Amino acid sequence: MTNILILASYLKKMNKYFVLLLLFVSFPLFSQLNFSALTISPELKENANSVFLNELIEVDVTDPRKMIYKGHRELVVLNSSGDKHAYSVVYYDNDRKVKAAEATVYNFIGEEIAHFKKRDFKDVSATGTSLYQDDRQMYLDYTPTVYPYTIVFDFVIESNTTAFVFDWYPLKGYASSTKKSVYKVNFDPNNKLKYHPNKLEEYDILVEETPSQLIFTAENLKAIKHESMVKDFSQIAPRVSFGLQKFYLNGVYADVKNWEEFGSWVHTNLLSNVSELPETTVNKVKELIKNETTNEAKARIVYQFLQDKVRYISIQIGIGGWRPMLASDVDRLSYGDCKALTNYTKAMLDAVGIPSYYTILYSGANGEDITKGFPRFQGDHVILGVPDGDKITWLECTSQEIPFGFIGDFTDDRDVLIITPEGGKIVHTTIYDFEDNTQDIKAEIKLENNGLVAASFNCVSKGLQYNHKYYLTNLKQKEINDYYADKWSNINGYSVEDIQLDNNKEEVVFTEKLTLNSLSYCSSIGDDLLFSVNMFNQLNFIPPRIKDRKQELFISEGFKDTDTYNILMPLNYTIDEIPEDKVIENKFGKYQVKYIKISDKELEYQRLFMLRKGTYPAEDYNEFRNFMKKVSKLDKTKILLIKEK
Repeated sequence: MTNILILASYLKKMNKYFVLLLLFVSFPLFSQLNFSALTISPELKENANSVFLNELIEVDVTDPRKMIYKGHRELVVLNSSGDKHAYSVVYYDNDRKVKAAEATVYNFIGEEIAHFKKRDFKDVSATGTSLYQDDRQMYLDYTPTVYPYTIVFDFVIESNTTAFVFDWYPLKGYASSTKKSVYKVNFDPNNKLKYHPNKLEEYDILVEETPSQLIFTAENLKAIKHESMVKDFSQIAPRVSFGLQKFYLNGVYADVKNWEEFGSWVHTNLLSNVSELPETTVNKVKELIKNETTNEAKARIVYQFLQDKVRYISIQIGIGGWRPMLASDVDRLSYGDCKALTNYTKAMLDAVGIPSYYTILYSGANGEDITKGFPRFQGDHVILGVPDGDKITWLECTSQEIPFGFIGDFTDDRDVLIITPEGGKIVHTTIYDFEDNTQDIKAEIKLENNGLVAASFNCVSKGLQYNHKYYLTNLKQKEINDYYADKWSNINGYSVEDIQLDNNKEEVVFTEKLTLNSLSYCSSIGDDLLFSVNMFNQLNFIPPRIKDRKQELFISEGFKDTDTYNILMPLNYTIDEIPEDKVIENKFGKYQVKYIKISDKELEYQRLFMLRKGTYPAEDYNEFRNFMKKVSKLDKTKILLIKEK
């Protein structure tokens, strides 16, 4: 009804005879090219800020030396939140050329209101920060004035590299639906294109295959609504990845049938002739490790030398941005990206006779794996693996602060590709279980008659809980104060008397020691006092209520918290009633609290909260939410102190 009223208002402004003519020949004249927002079905508008009316991607890799990528997209943007989906942008570099780019904008009834040719597109660096980077982008800088609107974008890209056949995403992101999307790929039957599907069966996507062509067709895909605690969109949405056995990367030929051959090709073509170091640096490193007898001790010293000398900066040069810059240049300039710094560290270890593996992986807390059985260029990050028998110690070479052998949630618990002298191998990085990710708090809390609270706080963090705190030692005092103010928002009017932070990089342990006072932590009820027993570690996060959840529940990190508080009561006050001990245990973890009466004036509070990492069915979400609600409620348990008469 709203669209009809809008159309009527529009028609009133037109010549009355023209209006009569339009009504006579019927509405479809407005939308004969199907660019009208009025033709979209209610199902596709549900939970959507944008709708892809029609998309056709055509890729030609019949010649392994050349890829032609043609795209046609018709997108209806329903509101301002959908503007981010109107990405009319193409990327290019010295090896990839934009042959055509054109865009047309239509109003809600399919009437053209703006047109842009290739020369109208902005041409800028793809990142704006990288040194030596030849990656650039051409994008349409269009600011809409009314909604909804339709943008039609056509482009053609030609590349001499066929190592990267672009993935197909029929759904482009949250809150965006698709009426129709087609992806066609033509290839040489003697160099058959491999593909790896994800979630296609859940969306009834049609796959047609001939000896020289693949066609994927998706129709009427409803928008995915963003939900709390899920994996990355790329892992939950329909997606197809592609790879050729025979390909060219910036003029360099490859023929790889498995990960072993792929790794050998990377070693020969990307990592050779980039590891030479100045003799002075080699001699310096040898001098530093001369008194050490184990590979681990030597590697620790080399890693510390790296952290003291270099800093991270994004640099994309070499074969398609995949070849590291020269180790000698890193040594001279004292900076590099993940590839360069990893290669530099490897070169120094090689110089002192310690083997190590250049390792390619996907970064991020969601832990995406390198796909087994699907050899092609994958990953977005590089780290170093130092073998010791069956064990591999992982080094994050881009950080000047992270401890030796500790990688944190950025690269933990995922399949990665190591480049060995025998070729490529898929292995798994360190898994930090909940038993590893510990936080142990011990506190002494003294309550005074006037409600004043004086407390000492001692907290020891390990594993991924260490990962979330070690940076504190590098912050300014105000930033540290802000951190604790946010962490202890439940403590009103407190002042810190002393803060001691210790980052033990050798043991990978972070210790916090604080003494503080609060004038208003206790509440007065007449002559009596009321206070919350769990002063320092109350759970405040409760997952939002989600009706009819669709996606799996993903708990990205497990942990184990233990808290022990010794609480001294004020003079002339007695505890009205000690709360009951509680235990909650289920598939997600365990919560337990105990209240131990030491004397009439002393109480010990013990708390255990353990959460398991994992992926759970969507129907488990409400159970998990209820678990967290119960924990949060119990964490806020209060005790009433009665003033003695």
